[in-house]
Amino acid sequence: MNKTALVMGMGVSGSGAAGLLRRKGWRVCVYDKSGTRAEGYEDRSNMPPEQALRGVDLLVLSPGIPMSDKMVSYACLCGVEVIGEIELGYRYCKGDIIAVTGTNGKTTVTLLMKSILEKAGIKSYALGNIGASFSAAADGAEEGAVVVLELSSFQLESISRFRSRYAVCLNITPDHYERHGSFAEYTDAKRKIFLNQRRDDFAILNYDDDTVRSFERDVASRVYFFSLNQKVKGSYVERGKIYFCDENIEYIADTRDMRIKGEHNIANALACVTVAKLMGIDNAAIAAALKEFSAPRFRMQYCGQVGGKRIYNDSKATNIDSTLKACRAMKGGTALIMGGYDKGISYERFFSSLPKCVKRIIVTGDNAQSIKDALPEERAFSFEILPSLYNAVMRAMEGDEENILFSPSTSSFDRYADFEERGEAFDCIVKAAGCSRE
Repeated sequence: MNKTALVMGMGVSGSGAAGLLRRKGWRVCVYDKSGTRAEGYEDRSNMPPEQALRGVDLLVLSPGIPMSDKMVSYACLCGVEVIGEIELGYRYCKGDIIAVTGTNGKTTVTLLMKSILEKAGIKSYALGNIGASFSAAADGAEEGAVVVLELSSFQLESISRFRSRYAVCLNITPDHYERHGSFAEYTDAKRKIFLNQRRDDFAILNYDDDTVRSFERDVASRVYFFSLNQKVKGSYVERGKIYFCDENIEYIADTRDMRIKGEHNIANALACVTVAKLMGIDNAAIAAALKEFSAPRFRMQYCGQVGGKRIYNDSKATNIDSTLKACRAMKGGTALIMGGYDKGISYERFFSSLPKCVKRIIVTGDNAQSIKDALPEERAFSFEILPSLYNAVMRAMEGDEENILFSPSTSSFDRYADFEERGEAFDCIVKAAGCSRE
């Protein structure tokens, strides 16, 4: 008799997990509190936990379901194994895995790494937190292929045996306190990316981030670093040139030749260079990818101009640190539009680090009051709260600043399914207002 699995949450990840389980001969039941219909599966969504888990051998969690959920507690009491969708995909994946986590830069690094692999002629997949679920494609990744996995703290929380040959941690800044409760808990979730690595695996760490650098003490694998400021065992920058250092020092590329700009993107490139060199990829393939790669959509995307104002869509900015980097990249006076889902994060650090180019802040979203509560008594910018993104954009266009920057600093879940839907909404609004690249 086939074993039975219950999948919690039927979004992209849950649907991918259910499909994989079915392909592997499992009897699949689903449980989704949001009311999402899952055609072709036994739906146990309206059952109490003890009834929904009847006869279940495996409970698979979508990333949005925390380990603290009541269903997880019941499953553990009943002796039901509990894993996340990433863990499930791992168990059926034959390809090598490059795992990437961090507060910022994950998507850029995942896509750039895939681009480098393609230049080297290596079959590769970009999966995980980037759009396509790992489980949906895991069993199709053959031996010799490489899966580049973007992993959030939510996804790492529920792994058990998951192991990657190359594990990268880019940076860690305060985020997702609504889920993890504290910086320490959030950090512990990120640290799990190295949990099952062995001596012949590789941990790639950001030397410039004190928290990430400290992971060196805990990992069992071989550690390599990347740094903007220091010569390290790994990749670093010196006078605008990228080098890789192991037994010898090798020149890789000039940062001026990269299409993606900004120090944060140079750091992202260094992470990719380190992995690529450890994989034995040719320097020419790495340099070619760095030269041709463009930033992902809605990451500091230039939309065009309206009335002489330059407009930027940075919907991908889902935390404070990301928005601060976007603000620092602005040249000239800037009207900043921000706000969204309330993660329980304090904005005091944001305001203390805000560059002077930001002349106005216009907030819309569920965390508007949290942002307002952190306002300094003395400030060099104006501040107001408006009811919708449309209202915020229209107000931003009334000012005399050179730039309008949409960089929310938080997730989109208060009003949108994801940052892409939010980015599309912003694009539609500015296009309707006459935004043009001409």
